[in-house]
Amino acid sequence: LLVQDETGSTQWTPERVSTASRLRSGDRIRLTIESPDTGYLYVIDRERYASGKRGAPQLIFPTTRTRDGDNNVSAGKLVELPGQEDRPNFFSLRPSRPDQVEEDLTILLAPKRLEGLQIGPKAMALTEETVAQWERQWGASKTEVFELQGGAGKAWSTPEQQAGASATRVLTQDDPPPQSIYRVLPKPGAPLLVNLQLRYGATGK
Repeated sequence: LLVQDETGSTQWTPERVSTASRLRSGDRIRLTIESPDTGYLYVIDRERYASGKRGAPQLIFPTTRTRDGDNNVSAGKLVELPGQEDRPNFFSLRPSRPDQVEEDLTILLAPKRLEGLQIGPKAMALTEETVAQWERQWGASKTEVFELQGGAGKAWSTPEQQAGASATRVLTQDDPPPQSIYRVLPKPGAPLLVNLQLRYGATGK
């Protein structure tokens, strides 16, 4: 899963990855999300294995150790998971078994808080039935993905760093565009739900 391990004060320079990038066990990941609307953000992680089967769903955001549990987002504002002030301020990729090939992430933007979730400092286990119901209710009939050509491997820019750290700074057309854009058509009044995959190399390492 994507895990927030304890770490020292080593500094890292993030760089972009595309939806086609191959990752390795131990890689450090930060999700940077720009929402098209205000609402409440949720991120669910499931392991996928070579057989096609998936592991149990885990709610990896919100947690009390990431952004102090604050999952409220505003239209056009960058949200970093974990945030720059969180410790550690990245997730670590940790496959649970040799045949794991992906981390399947479900990004959910709801107009109001989801009921019945008692978050704590660690990821929260969800039932298969609950997540399946959300996907049936809120899954879009079609999702288009647009990738920034030549963006993968580019280092984190100063405007992106500022926009992620500031409560008021937003990116403009003169700043670096997103690496991946997901275009979906949600059902009227329903939460927005997007699925994406973080793929491991051939051996998961």
